[in-house]
Amino acid sequence: MGLGEKLRNAMESLRKATAFEKGTVKEVVKEIQRALISADVEVAVVLELSKRIEKEALKEKLPKGLTRREHVLKVAYEELVKLLGGKGKEAPEKPKRILLVGLYGMGKTTTTAKLAKYYMKRGLGVGMICADSYRPAAYEQLLQLSEKAKIPFYGNPKEKNAAKIAEKGLKELKKADLVIVDSAGRDAFNQELVKEIKAIDKVLKADEKWLVLGADVGQLAKKQATAFHKAVGVNGVIITRMDGSAKGGGALAACAETDSSVYFIGTGEKLDDLELFDADRFLSRIMGYGDLQALLEKAKELGEEQELSPEELLKGEFNLDVFYKQLEASRKMGPLNKVAEMMGLKMQLPKEVLEMTEEKLDGFKVIMDSMTREEKENPGVLNKSRILRIAKGSGKSEANVRELIKQFKQMQRVFKKFRKLDEKKLEKMAAKGKGLDLAGMMKGFGFGKKKKKKHFK
Repeated sequence: MGLGEKLRNAMESLRKATAFEKGTVKEVVKEIQRALISADVEVAVVLELSKRIEKEALKEKLPKGLTRREHVLKVAYEELVKLLGGKGKEAPEKPKRILLVGLYGMGKTTTTAKLAKYYMKRGLGVGMICADSYRPAAYEQLLQLSEKAKIPFYGNPKEKNAAKIAEKGLKELKKADLVIVDSAGRDAFNQELVKEIKAIDKVLKADEKWLVLGADVGQLAKKQATAFHKAVGVNGVIITRMDGSAKGGGALAACAETDSSVYFIGTGEKLDDLELFDADRFLSRIMGYGDLQALLEKAKELGEEQELSPEELLKGEFNLDVFYKQLEASRKMGPLNKVAEMMGLKMQLPKEVLEMTEEKLDGFKVIMDSMTREEKENPGVLNKSRILRIAKGSGKSEANVRELIKQFKQMQRVFKKFRKLDEKKLEKMAAKGKGLDLAGMMKGFGFGKKKKKKHFK
């Protein structure tokens, strides 16, 4: 069970409490403590957070319009957002030179390409330099990534002086609006590493020096962030492997504690799996309450090429035609489980839907290519004879066609449930660039229903 699910369970235990009293708050706080400590958040930080939650939650005077239960939920959520970084600095929109630093094995090279693609999609002419002369495979890896992303690249595997590589690279990429440099790492922080980074930066004169950390370092992120900042003046952080590490919460909390702004998080292996970090949106999503803005941003990135309307997904107008478009877009937008996570539906979708393989998705697309427009827009017309015709036309079995219909209906039921949320509120929040409101999502999925009020004595 991940951090998000544990935190959600803590909130749900508050909702289910039959008698709401002081002990209820303490029990919820204990559950939050267990969730955070298991995510490798420093114990002292967790205890300090607990004190703040209890102090605010147990105030006698409540904010206008809130019940005690709603107030505690709000306080707990806001404190968790602060713990993970709160409203930190936003990543610059038009940086000119970025130097990526960090220890060996943190994912700097892949992040270089991800970052380059991120800014390229936002209209900048980007170039990459491999200044890692320490790891033999670094040049080949970044070269392959540059070819895949169609981004200009410079490197020289025969040159062992990283500063000279950077100097030559700047000349080769002089027309680029932004140059991103991948530096070497070491197994441990040492003076040799610091000396090399300083030599590169003397040539590069980077306006941005960002530390790349793996989420699996947990609370050790504090030590690394502090050391790199003192040595080379790091002014931003990117945390990789956030999709596969249980310690991601610890890494985020450690960075927040050192006032190191986390600009981006890596959420997968593909070049598009890099997201701007926002503590509120991140927490909302991992707890299963969704991230509407991230979904809209992903959909917009697809452009007219994919013809995928975010409104179709958000308003619940979910038929086979929309499902088909999602499959078409999945290579860029991410698999269905990521879309479900951004919509706050991951915990509601059947496991077999979330774990559909690319091979199965491709098979579904072949089946839907054999359907008429009427059948895709109105799946209710799919009777036995139509299913037989579709199976023959697609070269698949009738069982394959029925499996598609079954999984589509499961998803359709969940999307109808999502549609019950206040659509105007969702649209208004999306326009303001915010994530989903916790209280609103909780009410939409059955949280916060009024029961007999029991206040503190």
